[in-house]
Amino acid sequence: MTSTTVIRRNRSSRLLVIAVLALLAAVGALVLAVGGGGAARASSTPEVTVAESSLAVGETTAVTATGLGGLEQAFFGLGDPSAAVFTENNDSLYEAPVTGGEATATFSALAEGTNTISVGDGETVLATVEITVTAGGGGGGATLTADPTSIETGESTTVTATGLGGLEQASFGLGGTGSGTFDGGGTSAQVPVTNGEATTTFTATEAGDLVIAVGDGETPLASVDVTITAAPTPTPTPTPTTASPTPAPAPAGDSSGVLIGIIIALVVLLLAIVITWIVLARRSRNAGAGSGTSGPGGDTMRMDGA
Repeated sequence: MTSTTVIRRNRSSRLLVIAVLALLAAVGALVLAVGGGGAARASSTPEVTVAESSLAVGETTAVTATGLGGLEQAFFGLGDPSAAVFTENNDSLYEAPVTGGEATATFSALAEGTNTISVGDGETVLATVEITVTAGGGGGGATLTADPTSIETGESTTVTATGLGGLEQASFGLGGTGSGTFDGGGTSAQVPVTNGEATTTFTATEAGDLVIAVGDGETPLASVDVTITAAPTPTPTPTPTTASPTPAPAPAGDSSGVLIGIIIALVVLLLAIVITWIVLARRSRNAGAGSGTSGPGGDTMRMDGA
């Protein structure tokens, strides 16, 4: 075997080793890329957790959503809007800012049961978590009712809180899209509690879906939903026009009476003329007799006997 043949074989072996190493390096890079991509996707998967998965009515817990990617706002919502609220806005829906792919909210329990907390982008639910609420003391059995629960703007509803325990004063507040005022003209009210009960009146000023809540001044204890619709625009009532009555014509007199009056007048006039003529004739005759003349139409009489 010549030296040239040995050199060629060594060179081929080296090339084969280099090719195998390059192939292994490519496979390793591919595995790392796939694994790194999977890890990246896993870290960006939305997830929502609670600090306490079980709490009593009246208690609160922190809710944290992670893996929200490039979202700027996260929407927290509740499966049962009447069973809890988010304390940030005292409503069952809360829009929270996202920082570093994370957003937080505070859940406040109002009623017993299992409630589902969801987080989404405003259109799609991205993650959910369940929380169990048990009965609690110190107003934990509070309930809130509104009568009626559907009103128009300008109308009022009576809001009654019961089961307030030993509270001396109840705090009423508003949440949701509607608006209005309590007794006294404010958007919140402090009402004395008598035998565990407090009552106030709410008057709607703006249409929307409203949440009225009652609490002890720090923690919401119960809430009720009220639907407010816009009152219809009243149609102006036309002013009635009063027609002036047409004066009734004076009743016509009796024509026969007028005719009789005319006849009587004519007769009287005729009689007057006749009487006047007779009087004048007599005077003329008498005057003629006194002066030696005959009456009217006679010959002159001689007074010397001729």
